[in-house]
Amino acid sequence: MSAEEHFSGLLEHLERRLGPVRRVESAQTEAGNRGYDLTFYEVEEPPVTTVVTNGVRFQQITSILPEEFLCTLRSDQAYIAQYLVDSIASMAIRSQRGMEYGTVFRNKKPIITGTEIVGVVAHVNPKFDDTFNLFPNDAAPRLQIITLVPVTGYELDFVKEEGADKLFEVFWLNRTNILDVHRQSAV
Repeated sequence: MSAEEHFSGLLEHLERRLGPVRRVESAQTEAGNRGYDLTFYEVEEPPVTTVVTNGVRFQQITSILPEEFLCTLRSDQAYIAQYLVDSIASMAIRSQRGMEYGTVFRNKKPIITGTEIVGVVAHVNPKFDDTFNLFPNDAAPRLQIITLVPVTGYELDFVKEEGADKLFEVFWLNRTNILDVHRQSAV
């Protein structure tokens, strides 16, 4: 079975939940081939854009399953989602290590100017069940979809103490808009 056949139906799987593909940024850059495309999915109500890697699963990285990364933000912040996904994917390829659910990336200073966001937490997608996070399904997964959620320093401290799942409970209880990087810390 070829690699393409191995992941047959992935585009439909993503479009069914994330909306139609609006554009694709090629893996070919001025610096050469980065190893993955960036695909932009968009829904109009509420206006959100999801940026997903396409090709990380074929790279030499250590992870439980081959993986792709995604970040969903308000459509006017799509460039930030692009930056976060591209940065994490390129770091994973350079270090040859993927991210598992609950893994964090933390910077000392805000990674997005004018916000409290200092990192991301890798998590299952809070909007969908495991039938989205594991492709083609959770009974026989071949691909793990890692959702990157931008977080504040206080939230990352909370993850260190309580775990990522507890943070997402706090997000839910506080009705935190995790699709907006200009939000206040939930903890």
